[in-house]
Amino acid sequence: MPDMQPLISDFVLKLKRRKVEGSHAVARQTAELLRSVVSQHRMGSTNQAAALADAIHAVGEHLIAANPIELAVGNTVRRVLHIIKEEDISFTAVGIEGLSVTAVSDDECDSGNDDRPTLSAAVLASHARNALRAPSLQTLLDDIPVSTALSHSSSSAGDSDGKTGDKSLKTRKLKHDVIAAIGDLIEEIDTCYDQISEQAVEHIHQNEVILTLGRSRTVKEFLYAAKEKKRSFRVFVAEGAPRYQGHALAKELVEKGIQTTVITDSAVFAMISRVNMVIVGVHAIMANGGVIAPVGMNMVALAAQRHAVPFVVVAGSHKVSFCRLCI
Repeated sequence: MPDMQPLISDFVLKLKRRKVEGSHAVARQTAELLRSVVSQHRMGSTNQAAALADAIHAVGEHLIAANPIELAVGNTVRRVLHIIKEEDISFTAVGIEGLSVTAVSDDECDSGNDDRPTLSAAVLASHARNALRAPSLQTLLDDIPVSTALSHSSSSAGDSDGKTGDKSLKTRKLKHDVIAAIGDLIEEIDTCYDQISEQAVEHIHQNEVILTLGRSRTVKEFLYAAKEKKRSFRVFVAEGAPRYQGHALAKELVEKGIQTTVITDSAVFAMISRVNMVIVGVHAIMANGGVIAPVGMNMVALAAQRHAVPFVVVAGSHKVSFCRLCI
């Protein structure tokens, strides 16, 4: 896709030079770029979804190689690949409606039957299992080979429809649906702070003492939401050496009227017994439940574990990572 190469190269350069900082900004710009890639991609006559997934995969590899530490890039690429797979399954499920089911195998052909297109029971059952599988975090970031799965489902749908005009129409619809779904993903990334903040009143109660480390926009918006709901609480902010971003967060909280105290990182263990809850933001959440977080977070977690203090991590879904791009 020569038209997209300048945009891809420009974003790759920004990632290499760290001109795009923060998981939120990286995830959003990655999703916008991939939406443009889908929009400019020329769909073939067969296996459209598989070809589209291959194009996203190729671009994703370049973006991930530009800054392997920024896991939000790979997370967003996987989300887009999942969208393509999901739309293709939906497209195929609609396509097999009204088709007769036979008991023969996929490679058998009975020319003596009527002219209605047929599908074997095995193919229909396979599509039914995929369509009816309940969505979950595991299926959202599943490491199923997308290209192989899409190639099979697309070819099945294509074989059942012999009209070229219908193929062209369905191809445009597939692309349109994928673009719309990526737009929903971008909206989800944009509203992640609001969605997380809505749960603040369920976790922060009256006159509680909260501890956090460093500076996180998600934590800041979470505490703002609790304050707006007339919750009265106090916050201890560990300064977060060596960048000392806790000072910036403390200043922002004080401006909102939240009672805030800055403490040194070494004072966390001494203060933890007075705390009702630890609320922190992280850079990424791994598949095994571990997190990539600022320096000092492990110390805070161990102190909270020792004193049985609830430890809450607030993060958007774009930070959930399976570490590698295996597609």
